[in-house]
Amino acid sequence: MSLILALFSFFVTVQGQTKNVSGTVTVKDGEAMAGVTVSVKGQQRSTVSDLEGRYSINNIQSNDKLVFSLVGYETEEVQVGNQSQIDVQMILSFIDLGEAVVIGYGSLEKRQVTSSITSIRGDKLPSGLGGATIATALRGKVPGLTIDGTSSPNASNSFQLRGVASVNAGQGPLVVIDGIPGGDIRAINQEDIETIDVLKDASAGAIYGTRAAGGVILITTKQAKAGEVKIQYSGEFATEQIRKRPDLLSSSEYVMYGLGQDYGYDTDWYSALTNDRPFSHRQVISLSGGSPNALVYTTFSTQNQKGIVIGDGRKDYSGRINSKFSMFDNKVEIQARAEYRQAQRDQRNGSGSFNTAMMLNPTIPIYSDANESGYNVREIGISGTSYNPVADIMLKTYDGKDSWLLSDASLKINLSNNLSVKGTIGYQESKWQLYRYTSPYHKSSVDNSRRGEGYHGFSKNNRFSTDAYLNYKNIFNGDHNIDAIAGYSFWEANGESFNMTNYNFTIEGVGPWNMEDGTWLTDGRALMDSEKSPRERLLSMFSRINYTFKDRYILSASYRREGSSKFGPNHRWGNFWAVSGGWRLIEEDFIKDLPFISDLKLRAGYGVTGNNSFGNGYATRMYSPDTQMYPTPSGEWIFAYGPQRNINANLKWEEKGELNIGLDFGLWNNRFFGKLDVYKRRVKDLLFQTDAPTPPMTHTTIMRNVGTLENKGWEFELGSEVVRKKDWNYNTIARFSHNTSKILDLGEDGVIDMDAFPSPGNPGRGGRLENNATIGQFFVFKYAGLDEHGKWLIYDKNGDVVPGISTNLINENKYHAGNAIPKLTVSWDHNLSYKQFDFSASLRSYINYDVFSQINMYYGLRTQSQFNVLKEAFDRYAAVNDEKILSDVFMSDATFLALDAVSAGYTFDLKKYTPYVSKARLYFSSRDLFVWSSYKGVNPQVNLNGLFPGFEQINTTASMYPQTRRFTLGVQLTF
Repeated sequence: MSLILALFSFFVTVQGQTKNVSGTVTVKDGEAMAGVTVSVKGQQRSTVSDLEGRYSINNIQSNDKLVFSLVGYETEEVQVGNQSQIDVQMILSFIDLGEAVVIGYGSLEKRQVTSSITSIRGDKLPSGLGGATIATALRGKVPGLTIDGTSSPNASNSFQLRGVASVNAGQGPLVVIDGIPGGDIRAINQEDIETIDVLKDASAGAIYGTRAAGGVILITTKQAKAGEVKIQYSGEFATEQIRKRPDLLSSSEYVMYGLGQDYGYDTDWYSALTNDRPFSHRQVISLSGGSPNALVYTTFSTQNQKGIVIGDGRKDYSGRINSKFSMFDNKVEIQARAEYRQAQRDQRNGSGSFNTAMMLNPTIPIYSDANESGYNVREIGISGTSYNPVADIMLKTYDGKDSWLLSDASLKINLSNNLSVKGTIGYQESKWQLYRYTSPYHKSSVDNSRRGEGYHGFSKNNRFSTDAYLNYKNIFNGDHNIDAIAGYSFWEANGESFNMTNYNFTIEGVGPWNMEDGTWLTDGRALMDSEKSPRERLLSMFSRINYTFKDRYILSASYRREGSSKFGPNHRWGNFWAVSGGWRLIEEDFIKDLPFISDLKLRAGYGVTGNNSFGNGYATRMYSPDTQMYPTPSGEWIFAYGPQRNINANLKWEEKGELNIGLDFGLWNNRFFGKLDVYKRRVKDLLFQTDAPTPPMTHTTIMRNVGTLENKGWEFELGSEVVRKKDWNYNTIARFSHNTSKILDLGEDGVIDMDAFPSPGNPGRGGRLENNATIGQFFVFKYAGLDEHGKWLIYDKNGDVVPGISTNLINENKYHAGNAIPKLTVSWDHNLSYKQFDFSASLRSYINYDVFSQINMYYGLRTQSQFNVLKEAFDRYAAVNDEKILSDVFMSDATFLALDAVSAGYTFDLKKYTPYVSKARLYFSSRDLFVWSSYKGVNPQVNLNGLFPGFEQINTTASMYPQTRRFTLGVQLTF
């Protein structure tokens, strides 16, 4: 009996023994993880891993479980058992409800968001896609956001969110960089981005008032983490090739069909305008580190991008520093950020270069010994309005310099654990300088009998902003969570410009740097212009409150009162407000009992935003040199200053009201997740130029508030972490969206005809906006076939077939045809990793939409005298024996599937081989590999933004610039 009692006593003693457990927390590549919370499950005991990833926790029993957690990573649970050292490797999470989402003037946990917001972490953006901005990497990542642009390193991208936001005022989203509104997305390096948060509906954007009608893009840059200084280097080396080009007649085919004179040469004008596998490179170095009280993050970058087109290149240099300092036991926090970027641009290629290359006789030579420049300028087959596009580029110099300065500083004082006050000052400056010189051998010089042209241009814009606000956060009785702000904001913008032009220089070797030498200055014919933009100011008071009850019921409301200097005293101030709510059904007992549901939230919101993105001087009087002359009593006529335009003192904001209803869900421990949004918005009091009576007014138009615009649509995201293990990970996400934009009212007799088709022929305008018109339809004649002579037949307004002659080619016989806005927009991303190997691929598709091909219309018919044509002219359009007309025969379905990006990489763990380099990643990526489409033109991916989308135009760089495949080899080193 005593033996049994002794054994029982020993067993109890062993079971009750405690021990210390320690270990190291790392990520997959072995990098130490600081700030990971290590807690004992079911108990109120925890610790945090240090800068080297080490932790230690006392009084642990064998039957305890340790829980390792960090925002953005999967939570790990480990049974202690007989272990005294437990090392854990954290796995990056694709979805985390505790992840912070940036909103206006603050942030919320993802579970608390009640509006439609898409958040993207910077490290989730695909790398190695090339280009000058992050627009390419963002493409397809945000449902409802369309991004327009070309393969050119000098491309300027346009952004449009949930359809057209206005008729005359600004249509793109507001860009806010580190809390400073009005930023330029071109000034940011992708490596510097921590998060991008896109506020899509008005309930999210109303806190930004007047400039949020087109949505808001919030960009937050990186901040250093405490620890020893870490150095990272990224290098990319890229080349590209044309993916598809127009199929034009060769010189032999041109001669065979007898289209024009044979000059005896074999010239591929299109190829002559392109570089063969241009080489580009990009280098970025970042340094970060510091103590918990003093953190510094800085980057330096340089890139040299060479375009596929001759005379198209860009060199960039930039530097950024982000710093944060904490004092007095974190009672005071100071942040300061600054970035300077300069882009040197070569943009000698004009918008008409490829249009000219397509039409030129392919038997005309590029070069000629008869011209001192060596180019065929006016010697062989070049006459009249035609010109040599290669010579046009090579006989010019173009040195453009863009520069941006982004800077801000903030002071935050934590008055208590619940109350803080923060003030921020921001200053942004952008400059543009252009130095251009045209050779005396250039066509324009020869035609005008002058020896060269020199040009200097300069413009500068600066924006100053300041805001201050109180932030109150508290939790009452464990159930009531309040986060409220109230503050003040001021914003001011100024600009100025200057340029001068002179002609007829003695020598050309000094280019535009001897402007006084041009004789036109002496003759009084030189040109000079200067301008100072009207000062623009915004003054605002704003507030917001977020309330959560039991992590179950969520309410958010915001209000902003804002005044703009663009409006007259009668309507200078506007009120912009929003209210939204959320119901986290996952916290309800009847949902908790369903084990396969891990998250379920219903949300709804309504908000009102404004739009003042239009020119100054429509509501307040501005004067300028008048274009008219006035008589004096003596009978002389003199120029005078006069009103720049008619003013309307009653002009007011455009106002957008938007309703959004959404659902967020997660299934099987968030292995499947997604969200659905349905929205409807209406913009009223559209800013619109209308006719004005003269007299009494002095100008023929006046800006008024007329008309209503409506957008409605839906967005759906569905993702899955298909494999979620330490070695194997595979996740995928698909995004779907649909939008319809409609003009409900443009006022009495309100009609806008746009998109005039260019010479030769001037066939008219292909787009019309009018009451009850859907944006994206073409305004064209309906094709009815050809007569026995190959002449056009069309349907008239009564549905009768009539000849396509001038008396019938009138607006009354046109109709609204097709739709340039896709019925469905889809993107599908895949991310796969196995140990040190990673792979990603992105697909994108626009489904059921139409594109009108001006290329086919102008070069698909053999009736253009002396012009080269597409081979289609003797195939699909062979029966046509008539001049072009604005017919729907040139419109075709452009549905496509594109392989946007593919990337593969391998990360090497180098810590065991060298004390200086901890890891290296080598990767290869490609952009715009393939596009599958039955579209009858060249490129189905035309501009779909704005009021008149869907035209493959011949006179714009956006349509004519060759689409390319880009291949990039990259390396990333961490020291």
